[in-house]
Amino acid sequence: MRNPTDARLTLLRALVRDYQGPITTRVVQKLYATRIGPGQWQGKARQDLAQLVGEGLLRVDDSDPGRRCFRLVQPYGTTR
Repeated sequence: MRNPTDARLTLLRALVRDYQGPITTRVVQKLYATRIGPGQWQGKARQDLAQLVGEGLLRVDDSDPGRRCFRLVQPYGTTR
């Protein structure tokens, strides 16, 4: 059986692959609440997004100083 972190990261990778537009902590929190169940998901969402940034799957888009979002890194360095 997978551990909870692996299960969350699998859900998040699927979201990243299919989602059009910027991914925010709020989007990930809603995903976890819908698929896993209610809970305090903000910290785990941030941790998991940071994990995918570290893996090179996402990049941080901080062009708006009041909002942090993440974007998929496409092949050859472009982003969606």
